Formats: sequence, structure tokens, C-alpha cells
Amino acid sequence: MKKVTLALAASLALVAGCDTPNVTNENAPTVDALQGALTQAGVKTLALGVLASDRNLVSGFSYAVEPGIFARDGYRIDSNEPRYVNETLNGTPDPGSFSGSGGYGAGYTTVRAATTLLDALPGADKNSISDAQRNATAGLIQTIKALEYYRLLELRDTIGVVLQTSDVTFVPPLSCKKNVLDAIANLLDSANTSLAAAGTASLPFTLPTGFTAYGRNYSSAANLVKLNRGLKGKVDVYRGLQHTSPTSGAFTAAIAELTQALGGAAAGAVSPTTYANGAYVTFVSGGTENTPNPLSDSKIGVNPKAQAALQAGDTRASKIMTRTAAPVTLSGSGLTTNLTFIGSNTAVAANQTRPSAILRDEEAVLLRAQAYFEAGQFANGAADLNSVRTSYGLAAIAVPADITTARTALLYEKRYSLFFEGPQRLVDLRAYGLLKAGITPAELPGDPFNTALPIPKAESDARGGVLTVSCQ
Repeated sequence: MKKVTLALAASLALVAGCDTPNVTNENAPTVDALQGALTQAGVKTLALGVLASDRNLVSGFSYAVEPGIFARDGYRIDSNEPRYVNETLNGTPDPGSFSGSGGYGAGYTTVRAATTLLDALPGADKNSISDAQRNATAGLIQTIKALEYYRLLELRDTIGVVLQTSDVTFVPPLSCKKNVLDAIANLLDSANTSLAAAGTASLPFTLPTGFTAYGRNYSSAANLVKLNRGLKGKVDVYRGLQHTSPTSGAFTAAIAELTQALGGAAAGAVSPTTYANGAYVTFVSGGTENTPNPLSDSKIGVNPKAQAALQAGDTRASKIMTRTAAPVTLSGSGLTTNLTFIGSNTAVAANQTRPSAILRDEEAVLLRAQAYFEAGQFANGAADLNSVRTSYGLAAIAVPADITTARTALLYEKRYSLFFEGPQRLVDLRAYGLLKAGITPAELPGDPFNTALPIPKAESDARGGVLTVSCQ
């Protein structure tokens, strides 16, 4: 972070093309994208660069795989690289290794790239991009910037997250989790204001297919509002679950926001046919982009305990399969499994290009159930939870009698609905204090029950080793 000018340069130079076949190569920004008033072409180039940079973070081991190992859903067993076990389930991550330092630089490159575009948007050429289009673009980029801070927080939690400033000569402090959640919430609300000002406008460029091909086209400001409010509802759930200084009214706000994201549908009324609708990160296998889904890795296995915890008749069991790729049994460093995630068994094209959800309707329904339960509205929470649960062949649960029962039911549904979709399970285990010795069974004798990644060594060195977290 001390050399943020390099991050700024990278944010303008790394602009990787996304997967839309009818756009020009975005690997090198044109001059008009970087100098003078922004034109429509320049806005497109820089906006797609922000999205491509977010994909860089999502495609890394530290984001895509490591949280699932911490959360006891998966393993990565490689006889040539024991750190996949020794820095997850049998020791702590090394701040200087790929394990401990990952999921950091790409996030801040995305944040800086987003800030660069947002700073330039007010001066965009009015003959090339209308006020409404500029507001729609600002709403999208502010939303992605907030998402990126949330991704950083998913990995670092109470270790601290840096909130960048416009002053590239200033080394900001590490901010505490509460402050980061508040900053993310404010960013999302600012984005929502921009999207409201855009009215019925659409973005002045073509989005990658992850934002257009999965039941909802986020090119329009109206649909971007749904994504924005869904993310805000998610953030507010965890603002309400803060162990210290929880945000007052956060669960009530989350219910309203998630209801808006779900098109106003009442509790229990969202059709399972829309569960896959949402925004996704898409991956490319081969060619100049060649950014495959990181889960398309034959060394990734499912923790047998995750399969054993499935309830009889749950059709989500199909997400877990017996390995067919050699070796049929993964074994090493004290761990053994013959199971894998359905998208991980072999590096075939279908696995390499499998999209990763940013937020889809099924998660929004379960987040709303979570907010209902935490707000004491158990009947509404059960209605949302059961709408998901019964769609997978299970009998509906009774309205929970207390919050402990409600949380247990919710965590089961979220675990298997979102299995291998991101760090959600780890975030929930932390939020409810369930990932620790005496509560969670140890995977190995030296299991440290890791809950977060450390600040990378390079970042620590830039700060002289001082990693004080500020809540000012």
C-alpha cells in the first residue's frame, strides 16, 4: 500500500478483456481512456478493467479455495506442496507465502482502478456519454468497489483492512471490521443514489456475460439496483452480527434491502426457478485471457465430514461426487478423501468455465431468512428457509422456538446451497463463534482453527511491522 502509485499504474495497464465476443481487445487501454475527457470508449475500457481485476482476486487460491478449507468443507492435497495443508489445517498461513499473502493485492488494484474511473466520470464528454449513463456507470463501479472491500474483509476479518484514500502518498491505517463494514455500507448507498439518478438508463457499454446471461441483465440501472440492494442487505446482516458494537436496526434494514433485491417478493414467495438468477464472475479457458475457474483442480477434495452431515434426501448431495480422476483417493499430510466437488474432478472445459456467483437469488433468500431470524421474526424466516429447503426434497421445518434452533437450521441450508461458492460458510462460522477448539472437531493434531488470513509481509514491511488496527 505504500507504493500505491504502482497500484494506480497497474489499474490502468492491466485492463484484461472480458468474455464478450463482440468487443475489442481491452488488454491495452487507448489514449482517450487515459488522457483528457473520457469518451464512451474510454469508459468502457476502464469499467471492464475494474471487472477483470475483480476476477483476478476471485480466481486466486486464497479467495476461491482457502476459505473452504478453513470452514471444513474441502481440502487441497498435493504431495509436492504441503503448504496447502500445513498453512491451513496444520499450522498458520505464512504472511510471505502464496497462502498467507494472497487475496490482497488484486483487491486493492480493483479498488484503485474503480477510484480512478469514478474520479474521471464527472468530466466525461457529454457528447459521448449522457448524464444518465454516467450515473449508471458510477453506480456500477461504486457497487464493485464496495464488493471488493467486502471480499477483502471476508479474508482478513478482524485482522484489519486498509481503506484507500485519494492521497497516493499517504499510508492509511488498518481499519477495524466495524469501520470497514460501515464504509462498505456507505459506498453501496452512494451507488444506489447514483443508480436512482440514472432512472431508466442503461450502461453505455456491453457487460461481460456474467452480468447479462443468468436470468437478469444488469446493463440497466433498474437491475443494478437489485444487485446493489442485495449486497447492501448482505452487509447489513453482518453489521447486525458484529460481536462488538452491532449496528442498531441492521436486520430490519437488511430485510427491506433484500426484499427490494428480490423484486418485492414476500417471505416464502420467491420461486425456486429464479434461484440461479444473479450476477456472476465468468472464466475463460485458453486463449489470451486463459483465466479458468480455480476450482477446476483435480487436487481439490471434499472433506468427508461435509458429506456425512447431509440430511437424508437432500438433493444438494449431487454437488459432492466420488472422485474419478487419478488418483481416485487423495491422501497426504494426514488427510484422506475420495470425494470431490462436482466442478473440481477434472480440468475439462465445463469445469474451467463454470461461473462463480457474486450474488444470486437463492443466497438473497437465505440472507433474508437470516435477517428475519435475527430480528425475531421467526415465522417469516422459516417461510424463506423452507422455500429453499423443500425445493431440494426435504420436509419443511417448524417455526423455530428460539434463535439457537433458527441459526442451526439456517446454517445447514446456507452451507449446502452455497457449497463451494465462496467464503460464505467461513464468514458465518466466525459470526456465530463456531470455528474454534471445543466446538469444531480438529482436522489434525496441530489444527489452529484459522479464521482469517494475515496481512501480507510486503504490506507489513511497508509499515515497519506496525499493524495496529484503528477504530477511530
